[in-house]
Order: sequence, then structure tokens, then C-alpha cells
Amino acid sequence: SSGINAEYGVWYNPDGTVGGDMEVFTKGHVFPFSKMLTFYRKENLILEASYSNPIPHTQTVIGRFEVGPIKPAEDGSSTKVKVKVKVDIHRIITDESAHTDT
Repeated sequence: SSGINAEYGVWYNPDGTVGGDMEVFTKGHVFPFSKMLTFYRKENLILEASYSNPIPHTQTVIGRFEVGPIKPAEDGSSTKVKVKVKVDIHRIITDESAHTDT
């Protein structure tokens, strides 16, 4: 298998504001590949994947997924949310699963 350009993840709050970002898959990473991402949230989460390195294409966003419903813990604190993302052999990114730890 061959490598991919770096893939960058941004997560948004339901109101559209940026909640944070991270490099999920580094340049040259082999595929297929899965990675478990952990977030601490009180509300739904929107994940957007894009290439972080310049590519010869006008569209750099390669996936956008909403994770939810997410609700605060009984004591009002954030809930631990685990999202498994995968890049398949065709370089397509998917959110393979998501669950909360209570």
C-alpha cells in the first residue's frame, strides 16, 4: 500500500464555532488505517477531515460527519466520546463508529 497526504481534523460546536483541530493521519501514512479519537463533550460534535498539505485539487475537505446525540453526564460534566475514523484502500475517510463512556 502507498502513503497518503497528511489528513487534518477539525471539530466544530453545534453553533458552527471551531472546537479544536489535530493532525489525524501523517503524511506518508499507509492505508487502510483506523484511529480512535477521544473527545470530552456536553453536546453534539461535527468532525471535518481535510488535507493539511497542498494538493492539486480545488476541494481539500474529504469528509464531514456529525456525532450525536451527546448529552452531559448526570453531574453536568462532559461525556467521554470515542470516535473511530478509518481511511480505506481507496483513501476514503469514514467515521466507522462512535460511542460514549459513562
